[in-house]
Amino acid sequence: MKYILVSSFLSVLSLATARIAEMAKAPIDFEEEWSKISNGTLEIKWYYFPTTQSLKIDIDKIQQVKIIRQDKGYAKNWGSGDFGTWWACDMKRNFRTHADQFYNVKVDIGETFKKGFTVNELDKFLVAIRKWLKVQNIAFE
Repeated sequence: MKYILVSSFLSVLSLATARIAEMAKAPIDFEEEWSKISNGTLEIKWYYFPTTQSLKIDIDKIQQVKIIRQDKGYAKNWGSGDFGTWWACDMKRNFRTHADQFYNVKVDIGETFKKGFTVNELDKFLVAIRKWLKVQNIAFE
């Protein structure tokens, strides 16, 4: 009986190890200082306060993406100012000299807070996220 349990555990462990190795080798569709898209997952970097840990979201759970140029609107540098969106850390968000080249992106996954972050290379970001989105609901404000 012990042999069967150990054998079962080892096969589960080897499957888990193989899955982790597969995910580590997954191609990166998009990556910047603030976010990364790979293998159907959006990683928002510097998300949680005060630990700076990332938030990972399955892209197929995204219901809507809203995008606004940083020179066209204000967004909190880190945290929530309106109790509607939680913004990942970007201390330069409201202080850039070329704010017209950066974008505030909000994703809605059906939770109370939308998830906000900065994107610089919008064209590359859009190509990467559209590859995985089930619902092509992208709005420009």
